[in-house]
Amino acid sequence: MNVQGMALASKYCQGAGLEVGAAAHNAFYLPNCINLGPSDGEAFLYPQDLVDYGHYKKEQANYNVESARVDALGDFMDIPFLDATFDYLISSHVIEHVPNLFAAFIESSRVVKDGGVFFCIFPKRNAEPTDRPRALTTLDQMIDSYEKRVDMNTVDLETWRCHYLVLSLQSMLRAINLMNSVGLGHWLIECIEETDTKVGNGHTVVLRKQVGLSASLYKDIKLFNEAFNAHLTAQDFGKALHLVKVALSFDFFNAHFLYLAFALNCQMDNIREGIEFLRQALVIDPENEEYRRLFIQFTGGPYINPVQ
Repeated sequence: MNVQGMALASKYCQGAGLEVGAAAHNAFYLPNCINLGPSDGEAFLYPQDLVDYGHYKKEQANYNVESARVDALGDFMDIPFLDATFDYLISSHVIEHVPNLFAAFIESSRVVKDGGVFFCIFPKRNAEPTDRPRALTTLDQMIDSYEKRVDMNTVDLETWRCHYLVLSLQSMLRAINLMNSVGLGHWLIECIEETDTKVGNGHTVVLRKQVGLSASLYKDIKLFNEAFNAHLTAQDFGKALHLVKVALSFDFFNAHFLYLAFALNCQMDNIREGIEFLRQALVIDPENEEYRRLFIQFTGGPYINPVQ
């Protein structure tokens, strides 16, 4: 059991927060954070949630901990709070249990303040044995679920709150890029982890809500380069990095921009976060020897392609 929480979560989850689906044996230990769940052992969103809570309580007992307190009833598609209530929303190994990913992101955005954070850990596709033979959930499937307004009222009882989604880090990032591109979201990609630093069986995405994000996107590479170089000349690395992160929030799969995110993070002493961007640059361009050399230099170990 991790009693230290998670450094990355403590860095980005500041202020008043909400955790969706908290687990006592895997706590983040964030102050001023309340817990949201579909049942508290007495009340429930759906009758099956009360049954599930009994199973969850027994599972927590196996870790010799009390079940996490549930402060409010709800789930990712039904968060019972007013717009812009929270400075951050956090979850670990929960969003894959949502049958409609886009709707979950929209509801999360609704309750997070502009400038607030959505911190999400989700399992690697091989973390759960029953997921290993399954195909990744496609963007077309996500779109179909959103257009059909799939929710807990329309799913089969036999698959109640199962892993509806099988995700890789890259497929999640494609979904975020799409939501931003079509106006369903305005999520700045702050940082990512190919392997989460909480338990190590999932991926991490840290997103910041920025209303009007698309207005910050340079679609003309010449104008981007002019603005980027101006920030570099002024040694304003934070603004330069923000420009790169905006670009990645609409198209994460650009090895050059990922390299820039690595270099700027390192310049600002965010080495660990920078390495993760470099890792993704190598996923896209695995034969780039300069990227590989830098990866070995900064990590002290070889680059191994994480995509399975």
